[in-house]
Amino acid sequence: MLKKILIALCVVIVLPATVFIPDASAQSAIFIPRAKTPPQLADYLQGIPDHAGVAIQDFKQRTPGDGTPASRATTAYLSYDDTHLYAVFVAQDDPALIRAHIAKREDFVGDDFVVLELDTFHDKRRSFSFFANPYGVQSDSKRTEGLELDKNFDTQWESEGKLTDFGYVVRMAIPFKSLRFQNAAVQNWGFTVGRVIARLNEEAFWPHISKQFAGFVPQMAELTIPEKLQAGLNAQLNPFVYVGDTRLLTTDNMQGRWHHERKAQAGLDAKWVVGEASAIDVTIKPDFSEVESDEPQIVIDKRYEVLFPEKRPFFLENAGFFQTPTPLFFSRRVLQPQAGLRMTGRYDNWAYGALLIDDQAAAEDSRASAHIAVARVQNDVTQDLSLGGFMSDRRLTQQRDSVAGMDARYQVDDNWVVQAQLAGSQSQVESHQQSGHLYYLEAKHQGKHLEYLTKYSDISRDFANSLAFLPRTDLKQWHQEGKYYWHFDDEVLHKAGVIANTTVSRDQVNQLQDWSFDAGVGAELSRDSWLEVFQRRGHEQFLGKSYHKQGWFVSAGSSWFSWLSALAEFGSSDTINYAPLTPVGNLMGKGRSIDLTLNFKPHQQWRIEQKLLWNDLRMPAKNTALEDGDTVYRNLMWRSKFSYQHHRYLGLRVIADYHLLSSNSALTSLESGKQLNLDFQINYLLSPGTSLIAGYGNRQENLAFIPTSSALQKTEDLNLRTGRRAFIKLNYLYQL
Repeated sequence: MLKKILIALCVVIVLPATVFIPDASAQSAIFIPRAKTPPQLADYLQGIPDHAGVAIQDFKQRTPGDGTPASRATTAYLSYDDTHLYAVFVAQDDPALIRAHIAKREDFVGDDFVVLELDTFHDKRRSFSFFANPYGVQSDSKRTEGLELDKNFDTQWESEGKLTDFGYVVRMAIPFKSLRFQNAAVQNWGFTVGRVIARLNEEAFWPHISKQFAGFVPQMAELTIPEKLQAGLNAQLNPFVYVGDTRLLTTDNMQGRWHHERKAQAGLDAKWVVGEASAIDVTIKPDFSEVESDEPQIVIDKRYEVLFPEKRPFFLENAGFFQTPTPLFFSRRVLQPQAGLRMTGRYDNWAYGALLIDDQAAAEDSRASAHIAVARVQNDVTQDLSLGGFMSDRRLTQQRDSVAGMDARYQVDDNWVVQAQLAGSQSQVESHQQSGHLYYLEAKHQGKHLEYLTKYSDISRDFANSLAFLPRTDLKQWHQEGKYYWHFDDEVLHKAGVIANTTVSRDQVNQLQDWSFDAGVGAELSRDSWLEVFQRRGHEQFLGKSYHKQGWFVSAGSSWFSWLSALAEFGSSDTINYAPLTPVGNLMGKGRSIDLTLNFKPHQQWRIEQKLLWNDLRMPAKNTALEDGDTVYRNLMWRSKFSYQHHRYLGLRVIADYHLLSSNSALTSLESGKQLNLDFQINYLLSPGTSLIAGYGNRQENLAFIPTSSALQKTEDLNLRTGRRAFIKLNYLYQL
């Protein structure tokens, strides 16, 4: 198999490069004029001022009508001066229909917004994205072809917006020192301007960015600034001060032991931009107390690890530099970093990233820490072909895991993209060594009607995954996804079609482990509404036995009303009891699940989010000694989140998380329990890096102390407060 993968990778590399020019309009250069004075929002509220900048109109839809004129007129005015690039959007619409809320930064999901994207190296692979809703609430991200949009990118820029009687106006001012670009006498960048109208499911851009092509950045137009730009000195110091009081009860083996900590801590994040395109980041004693808890997920009776996304700012920033087709670096493997150093940047056709981190919580012995090093480099060989390399090393006392690999991405034509990855690992525990391999090959088709993905993974049992997210090893897996949609010129029904997904998994000796096949239909409607219905079939080997499974699944969502959005996923299927009390007899029963999310926006400043997760497993009568069968477990998770945003910078939120697990001790090793977590936080976020946050948290469980003993016993109600935390954190960004 290694020989086959190597041959496939070689074919990808030696295929002739093709020039990807999807639209002639994307090759037209737009010359940006110098602003006599910085544009002001007020100047565009009653008309268009003189010297407004170059005007860009005639936006074309990307969805729902690919290439049709935008349903509402938008004009973007671009200009620049010595320090900033300016964009002013004048958006026409009925003010009563515009969806906009006063929200904290990066939290205006479901709103209308405008977008400016800049490919500052004009490499047709990467871009900076800047978004703002009609109130000027801002968000930013990085786009890299072949990867998910990096929404964790944060930089300093200005935005403001105002609703008008003809629609709304938004002003953006992007400092050059917040961007990365080449040192050249004339700047030639790729760019696009766009607008999203939420109630119509409409995305419109200039130039036309078609969904019929596999790439987004390659379709951008060219922007020319006819003089040399100075990014200026860009060094940042971001110190923080934290004061907190924590009291926690550990409940190991039903023995209660209190841990009380009062802590005053100071730390520092620092950034230094070297030249125009490289950045060095340092963190010392980072604290993440303000990070919101993970969204609820069903983890009860799961056979493999469930992914919880990273939320810590230091690891989120520039995370895209370390991404590979199969994630070989998963930053949540770093539990308690004490210090870290990161370098990321671009040079010519190269992109590179390096990370050094000290993880103090990596061992039971708190005096020991894991030393972690990660490096990645990528070269854009041609416009269509990129090659990358990856290395990681983790050392902890007598243990060491090392991984090295390479990957390639090739855009075959307008619709097909191929990716390949090879990696090897070496693990050592004292004098014992073992090695492992990972091979990955993927082909993806993007078109107006057909979307297709096929990928093959081969991971040995002993592949080192102490830093990777690989829920399964000892695996040879083939996965396919296919969708075919018919499009309709209808105000309500936009498209409908058929969907099929299949997965076949074997171990390294080619013994079948499981397979699944989902077939269904789907439809997309206006106002961000959709419906998918699946029939499922499958097979799985577990504890030496074969289980055939079948079931059904429904997914639906809608934002039909501006004040309410809903997402529901529910289904029923044959499910294995992965945590049996004794692995005897048939372990498969009938499982049901519900995942419901409601988002209420009763006012521009208020938001109420409700999330319900429920699942259960029942064994049929023939599997138990009971006539009617019995319930193995019932699991309920409920999150209520109340948010109030006084203005763009000041807000508060309250989160209540309730978890109830009721299990049958005769059928499963899962333990029943109840838990309620309350979390209150008030924050003043002036800009990324400058904030004042105060928080309080409380945890209660259905436990009680046995009199005259430190032992615990289960109760029916939430009788015991097992955790409490209060803190204040201040950080301030000094930009030099």
